[in-house]
Amino acid sequence: MSVKIDITIPGGNVFIEDINGFDITLAKDLRNTACDWFYWAFRAHFDKIGLYHFHFTNGYACGSRGPAVSYDGEATWEWLGGECVSGPKREHFTYYFDGTRGSSVIFCVGMQYQQLHLEAFLERHKGSPYLTRSELTRSRKNREVVQLHIEDSSDSSPKKYIFLSSRHHCCEMMATYALEGILESALRDDDLGRMMRKNYVIDAVPFADTDGVLDGDQGKMRRPHDHNRDYNERPLYPEVAAIQKLLGSKEIFFMLDMHCPWLFGGDSETIYFPGPPDKEYERRMQIFSGILEKNSPLETPHFSKNNVLYGTLWNTDKNWTQGLNTAEWGRQQKALFSNSIEIPYANAGEMTFSADSVRRLGRAIAESICEFDRTFRI
Repeated sequence: MSVKIDITIPGGNVFIEDINGFDITLAKDLRNTACDWFYWAFRAHFDKIGLYHFHFTNGYACGSRGPAVSYDGEATWEWLGGECVSGPKREHFTYYFDGTRGSSVIFCVGMQYQQLHLEAFLERHKGSPYLTRSELTRSRKNREVVQLHIEDSSDSSPKKYIFLSSRHHCCEMMATYALEGILESALRDDDLGRMMRKNYVIDAVPFADTDGVLDGDQGKMRRPHDHNRDYNERPLYPEVAAIQKLLGSKEIFFMLDMHCPWLFGGDSETIYFPGPPDKEYERRMQIFSGILEKNSPLETPHFSKNNVLYGTLWNTDKNWTQGLNTAEWGRQQKALFSNSIEIPYANAGEMTFSADSVRRLGRAIAESICEFDRTFRI
């Protein structure tokens, strides 16, 4: 056999339908998902040099920059490029194995952010007097749900409260790189870091669907509803119940839930904010969006014109019939600002993303929070 496929990796997800020499037929595992979605990840062990053809039999599979590939056990990623992809649903890609970078290669629909990335972030800030890791709750499968807390307790000046989250849809991995970029900014020994610690206390839940992240689920449209439709009086998921409990007693200044959109095309290749139904909250979103447009890096640009206002495209009443999402629940708690942001998997227009460029977008979001605080008037 020229190649062996396995999914015994964090976030592994694929069914092997057939391996015939250099031709591999696969299917995405859509477990607990009420619609077709596109997440997949697997490891390939190659025995022979040559051009390999990978074909998915059940729907969309690859984005505008092709699959992401890792040669170091998921720690770092690069794009294979859109030129290796074909098919009406971008369901076919090719990979030339030349043996120069090891025989084991991990492929994924995007640049995975897994537990090892979170642990690497924590290791970089080990010993920081400002960062605390704690357990928010236990997941349905009895895993630790990590909560990160940033606070300068040596400074007694009044501080406003910020809450950040990602992976309410567990496959939306690129958003977590941006969340990490915000946290990194708040911990740095520079003007921005000192400003954030002087003025804010931050809580963050990087993996709001912890089991889904580690198990490699789709997360979107999870039956009977997903984590981002669970903000109700009796939530199904312990992570959501714990977030509600955490925030229930807080006076929330800024709440941002971070997502990724559809895989490619149209607004899915732009960084945008979905507009809230309430016009005052829409005004606040547009003000913050304008600040981020000015601050966003060239390689991860945000343009306010790309925001999807309520009542347009998919952003209508029909999209919220299963329950409240995170941002709307935050608005009901009277947060001064509560919204989600959509960060594409691979690119904004012609600009190709990397993990580091999306972290820099996170820094721009941190800068924009500070500027919004200085300039916003109710």
